[in-house]
Amino acid sequence: MLDKANLQDAISGASVPTLACLLVHLTGDPRWVRPPFRFGRLRGMDDNETGDLPFTQQQEIRDAALAAIDAWLDGAPVTLPDPGDELLLDMMSATLGEDIPSTYVPMIRHELGLAEDPGARPAAVPPGFTALIIGAGISGISAAVELDRAGIPYTIIERSHDVGGVWLENRYPGAACDVPSHLYSFSFAPGRWSRHFADSREIHRYLKEVAEDHGVLSQIRFGLEATAARFDEQRGEWEVLANDSTGAEQRLRATILISGVGAFNKPRMPDVPGLERFAGPSVHTARYPDEGLALDGKRVILVGNGASAMQVAPAIADRVAALTIIQRSPQWAAPFTKFQQSIPEPVQDLLDEVPLYRLWYRLRLSWAFNDKLYEALQHDPDWSAEGSINAINDAHRKGLTSYIRKELGEAQELLPQVLPSHPPFAKRMLLDNGWFRTVARDHVRLVTSGVTEVREDGVVTADGDFHSADAIIWATGFDVVNLLAPMRVEGLGGRLLHDEWQGDDARAFLGTVVPGFPNFFCLYGPNTQFGHGGSLITILERQTHYLMSLLRQMLEQGCRTVEVRREVYDDYSQAVDDTHRGMIWQASGVKSYFMNSRGRNVVNNPFRIIDFWKMTESANLGDYRCLKPTGVSVPIAAEARA
Repeated sequence: MLDKANLQDAISGASVPTLACLLVHLTGDPRWVRPPFRFGRLRGMDDNETGDLPFTQQQEIRDAALAAIDAWLDGAPVTLPDPGDELLLDMMSATLGEDIPSTYVPMIRHELGLAEDPGARPAAVPPGFTALIIGAGISGISAAVELDRAGIPYTIIERSHDVGGVWLENRYPGAACDVPSHLYSFSFAPGRWSRHFADSREIHRYLKEVAEDHGVLSQIRFGLEATAARFDEQRGEWEVLANDSTGAEQRLRATILISGVGAFNKPRMPDVPGLERFAGPSVHTARYPDEGLALDGKRVILVGNGASAMQVAPAIADRVAALTIIQRSPQWAAPFTKFQQSIPEPVQDLLDEVPLYRLWYRLRLSWAFNDKLYEALQHDPDWSAEGSINAINDAHRKGLTSYIRKELGEAQELLPQVLPSHPPFAKRMLLDNGWFRTVARDHVRLVTSGVTEVREDGVVTADGDFHSADAIIWATGFDVVNLLAPMRVEGLGGRLLHDEWQGDDARAFLGTVVPGFPNFFCLYGPNTQFGHGGSLITILERQTHYLMSLLRQMLEQGCRTVEVRREVYDDYSQAVDDTHRGMIWQASGVKSYFMNSRGRNVVNNPFRIIDFWKMTESANLGDYRCLKPTGVSVPIAAEARA
């Protein structure tokens, strides 16, 4: 608990720029974000907690914050609850050390709780109107909480025994999130985090607590896996088939169907001969056993070098006798200054009990993991330097190269093996958990030739070498382009969703809705993952926000079903593809997990986060065919579209 006894400790460990913003609110004086205070810019993924201020200025802000918070704890009111748009923008720009465009003001107001929340009012729900959610991960929990606020009855079916989705399943050594904990959390449930970047177990506990606190757990039917969904045109509702743990089939019906199954839920194992022959433990990171693996003193092969592998290798290196890493291609990894860094208890108390401090702390973090990087991803047709796509991207390349050299220490002979040739951000930018220092260790061997065969006691690689092992860990990623597979989804006229998507070419308006599939909403759908930053939870909340805006309008107009118009869907799909053509993922020619068999990026969102934020702020009912229970189209829907 934050009190006078530990307030001093909390202030001494707090973010100085965040305290400056808090002081403007508490004192009403904007001088804390104006000269002589000149705050430095964020550096990479670091939130620059000192603001680069001289020590005397840092102490001046800390002393003033101590007095102001102490007074607030004693009951003093917040002098300036709403500083207004101009001052809010000044505060954001000053403490980030760069000019933030005024277009971000609405988002700033929203994040600080200074904007009206239409989700606070209930919807006019007719009798029998229900929702069925598939999946009790982040998407399912987000949708459930908002449906409950609106007064819409819902049920969740979940194939596993617990909530959490990817954070229930991924429990391999070192598993953690590469987005700051205070960003990777629901806006309505901040959470109390012990580390700046939480591990998978803490995130799972958080999600379970949210589900418990918001009454979601009681609405979940565990052990039910959806196999098929069919839209019943006669009744205007969805019928879902699901198998329970015994294999018995159950049928469920609902007015609307929400997919919260996510994308990173189908582990991808390489198709190599002999997989079943290996005598020791052989596991994919997403299927790591709850009890762990006995790796102490063992010879371990780690296949892969993506996000999971970069977490596993440093986590097990001290335990194993020998570690062989089989790398498919080098990856860029940025410095990770707060890796495994704990948040002191007094600072946790400050974040818990001073909402304005927490909100500004989260808001400033969002810029480091937000549109700040967007310009580095734009292809400059006049740029000719190899290994980059524009001047900003080239600066990133030079800085990251220097960092990798430093991390390798005396093992500079490894540089050709670990230094990527592709531009930074052409693949997912990873955060360095000690990967480069690990591969440089004496008992670690880096192999750059792929696995061609698995034998009883090891693997053979394409160069003909045999690598012995007692255990194999496959960090080979997921099938993310075949969204919703293998579930069969049947819409109007019996049309299958995977026929609409031609297999792996998934598309959806705002990543959420598809023509021909009324009242079907896909959270974390096609092109909703931001490759340049952002928190997945923030994006899912925006999709849910849009969904609730649509449902409220739908119910107010007396609609039974809504179906996105084909031209709206096509126009959005074209905009996604056109924007991608000028961005790094298409321009670099690099292939990664987000590319389908046609070379189209079906995972990443090409827009700025602020642009998607605006797109999802309010639904336009005119973008939909809106039908009443009688089957009669509501004219206002067709006329409303601009």
